[in-house]
Amino acid sequence: MVDTQDNRVLVVGATGQLGGVITSKLSAAGVPVRALARRRDKLEALAAPGVELAAIDLLDLAKLTEACRGISQIIATANNNMGKGATSPMRVDLAGYQNLCAAVRNTGVRRLLYVSFRGASPHGPVDIFRLKWHIEDVIRRSGVPHVILRPTAFMDVWIDQLIADGIRKKGVAMLFGDGTGVANYIAVEDVAEFAVKILGRDDVVNEIVDLGGPSDISYNDLTTLIERRLGAPGKRRHMPVVALKLLPPLIKPFNEVAARMVSLGYFAATLSRPFPEWKVSADRFGVAPRTVEQYVNALPR
Repeated sequence: MVDTQDNRVLVVGATGQLGGVITSKLSAAGVPVRALARRRDKLEALAAPGVELAAIDLLDLAKLTEACRGISQIIATANNNMGKGATSPMRVDLAGYQNLCAAVRNTGVRRLLYVSFRGASPHGPVDIFRLKWHIEDVIRRSGVPHVILRPTAFMDVWIDQLIADGIRKKGVAMLFGDGTGVANYIAVEDVAEFAVKILGRDDVVNEIVDLGGPSDISYNDLTTLIERRLGAPGKRRHMPVVALKLLPPLIKPFNEVAARMVSLGYFAATLSRPFPEWKVSADRFGVAPRTVEQYVNALPR
């Protein structure tokens, strides 16, 4: 666990799905936290003893530098994945992280942890995964002591938002391609636990840490588990791979976010992403990630 004396942690992207859980875990453990995000109204939900709120845009280097003063470590989860137009991640995320690296250098922050994705590549089909690789590259080139965390697919997104939500609302599960592609899944709560454990380990520096869970499972089998849990009728719609490949450039001029979601579907349908080595990091940091069965069995009906 992170020492509490003179060791305030800055959580960048604190109002996001993962950033909020990390902030709560650190606060509950008595670690002083500065929670940073753009919107003050959303930050208010994180107000707790020991949590300082900082409503700051990463593009404002002067204010960002001030927010880094008195900080020992930073855990950065911020992204604009659902942004479009002026707030598109393609326009703002890279510049924001360039500013963050500059602020870290200028204020003597001891270490920067950045949450990327296991699958980030400069040549992949998904724009935000290419972007994450370039952000990693900015951090590496900056000379800032760092750790890059690369988790596998979030259960909270692929189970809750993409499958279970459609079943609850429409009684239908949407599958990408034929559903046979295998992926590894990890819960947001477990990624947050890894982050907190690594914040407490000074020996982990200037390396990439891959994170995953025990479950390598096809999209079809994952959907079956969810259908059984929710008592669904078993209705499924498959989006063909050819459509997943051709649609993004056609719809991007009109709906950037929709194009991104379709490209994510293409990624899921065409790339098998098992992670048999998940236990290496789990054992190293003393985290026991849950299985998809455990996660699904806890879903509200």
